[in-house]
Amino acid sequence: MRFAQAHKVTSYLTVSAAFLALVSGGGVSPLAALLGLFGFIGSWFWEAPRVQVERWSWLFTALSVVALAWGVVAAVATGDYLGEGAGFLVVLTVARAFTRRAAKDWQQLYLLAFLMLVAGSVLNGDLIYGVCFLVFVVSTTWTLILFHLRREMEDNFLLKHADPRASERVEVRRILESRRIVDRRFFVGTGLVSLGVFLLATLMFLSIPRVGVGFLFRGKSGLNMVGFSDSVKLGGHGRLKTDDTIVMRIEVSDPALRGRSAPYTYWRGAALDLYRHGEWSRSRRAPDTRLQIERTGPNRQRRYLLGTGSHIGSDVMQLRRQQAVRQEVWLEPLGSDILFGASNPVAFETDIPMRSGRMLQERNDEVQLRHDGPLHYTVWSDVAVAGSLDAAALRAAASDDLPRGFDTYLQVPPEITRRTREKAREITAGADNAYDKAVRLRDWLHHNLSYTLDQRDPGGEEHIDYFLFEGRAGHCEYFASAFAIMARSVGVPTRTVIGFLGGEWNEYDGYIAVRAGDAHSWTEVWFPGHGWVTFDATPPGEVDRLGRGASGWRASFGRWLDTLRFQWNKWVIDYDIYQQLELFRSVGRRFKGGASSLRDGWTSVEGWLARRWPWLVGGGSVIMLGVGLWLRRRQRRRGGGPVVRAPRSRQLSELAMLYERAARRLARRGHRRQPSMTPRELARQLEERNVAGAAEMAELTELYYAAAWGGLATDDMRARARLLAATLDEIRDHPARRAPGQT
Repeated sequence: MRFAQAHKVTSYLTVSAAFLALVSGGGVSPLAALLGLFGFIGSWFWEAPRVQVERWSWLFTALSVVALAWGVVAAVATGDYLGEGAGFLVVLTVARAFTRRAAKDWQQLYLLAFLMLVAGSVLNGDLIYGVCFLVFVVSTTWTLILFHLRREMEDNFLLKHADPRASERVEVRRILESRRIVDRRFFVGTGLVSLGVFLLATLMFLSIPRVGVGFLFRGKSGLNMVGFSDSVKLGGHGRLKTDDTIVMRIEVSDPALRGRSAPYTYWRGAALDLYRHGEWSRSRRAPDTRLQIERTGPNRQRRYLLGTGSHIGSDVMQLRRQQAVRQEVWLEPLGSDILFGASNPVAFETDIPMRSGRMLQERNDEVQLRHDGPLHYTVWSDVAVAGSLDAAALRAAASDDLPRGFDTYLQVPPEITRRTREKAREITAGADNAYDKAVRLRDWLHHNLSYTLDQRDPGGEEHIDYFLFEGRAGHCEYFASAFAIMARSVGVPTRTVIGFLGGEWNEYDGYIAVRAGDAHSWTEVWFPGHGWVTFDATPPGEVDRLGRGASGWRASFGRWLDTLRFQWNKWVIDYDIYQQLELFRSVGRRFKGGASSLRDGWTSVEGWLARRWPWLVGGGSVIMLGVGLWLRRRQRRRGGGPVVRAPRSRQLSELAMLYERAARRLARRGHRRQPSMTPRELARQLEERNVAGAAEMAELTELYYAAAWGGLATDDMRARARLLAATLDEIRDHPARRAPGQT
């Protein structure tokens, strides 16, 4: 590749990596990103001699001024100063790419690329930023080396004469078009050095004590999902059932919950108790979430859910956690402060939330933590549903023994029609306990109503009444709401829960990827002595439209890509001191295990040697004696002296060998070249002394230089060198020619 072309390609690669790192995170408006992309591509062809760049410089200056004014106005209007500043940075980069001429223009372009990379670290928290950063590191090494060489050529390459005033600048274009300055070895060697530096920086990143850098990406906007705010209208989740956007990644400790064939897990989120006019919300009468807080570190705390109980001892808390299923949750931003956990959460461990003006209202056993971006936390849960509990024990629970404030879970709004209430009493006729009533209502909904995502508008009718008697079809929110209201109508305390069900198993890294389409609604029923028990009234064959993940190569490749994103978020975005300590513990355990294996192996070897040492010593002595006798016999065959190998001479070209032969001839005639003397200086000295063959030696020296340092060795050059060497061979003891006037 020509030098100028290599410099241009590496420069554009560097700027392109920084540009993609900035715009791929979504922080720059799509229009600005698209125009910037097309503009940057077009600037590749906008250069001399195709275009007179200096004639159009005023246009790009004017565009930059207009973009600055527009960015200031838009930033003040929207408050998005970082996004508008990034857009203006794109405009400046494109403008400089169109007006590049000299080395200083390239230098400014590199500075803008670095600023885009820095801005991208805030606006882009995805895996693609890491890929762009790696490309930037490698390409910048190439670019800066080539840029330095080009600047030296343009500024300092002069053709010097004896009179300094006569010195003139050499035409640089011929050098820039040369293919001999950089080659494949240059790119491979410098690229490997850059990768080494990148790996060293990665090790430093993992080892230097830190408190986390995830705050750089906390402004990242996530998926604003229906159902996890203060109120939910019926019909929200149906629109999400085909959305495969990942909202949570969960590592579970129980092997029974892992794998593609594992049972579906309910990931509990928001719990709502008040129903009015087709909308669920949290009432002020709902019991507050009772928590017991324990500090687990300077910046972390563990929250134990007490339910209706009171303070418990540390031994009991540890026992509850040991019996529960541990989950590590990496939650994407959902526009909500709700924390999710499997079935019935027992405890949450999170970073301590910072104080703010708005207090979080945690009710209905919800746990919340204010966060604006991705969040990592630990949760322990008692994973159980109605089918896995003892039916006899639930039947025996006294349904009239309700804790204080639990009457809110029996409220039936006045708009619930008479036929809805009568239908509930008809279904539960003959049942004398809350468990049998709940089972009958659930089974009736399973067998008499159908599941659909195309929910028709009930118009002015009450939503649940229309669902039960007119539409007779709906999605999970309608089934859960109908079950909750009908159960309350017959004296069974209930509340609806909004969360997720199931998820896709990722076999590459062993976690469950919960998607937006896994959003689900179900109901919790209160049983004294057992707490809240999950009842799902939605037909079981219809709850999961996305499934557990396909087994084809496309689905497997998608899970592999998600694994890379997950590792990026885990070890870069949310990497903090706790993960760092866990990494060190893991490395320490591996070293300890390796040392134990080596110790056990060496002990086995020692035992084996101890049992066989006489045979090993005798056999080794015989072998050493045989080798010594063979070497001595071989030495005698060669004359008794030590064998000395001549050093291997380096491979020389034909022109170089001819020059060396001529130099040896001259040395025998008394004209030896000193170690500090170059071949040209030797040729000049021969001419000054008027030595016979000096002209031939000078010409042979130039041919030698062209072959050794210029890479030129044509057939004509080799033929001429052979002729000159033969001429010098004929000059033996002839006296040196004397210059005119010498005596």
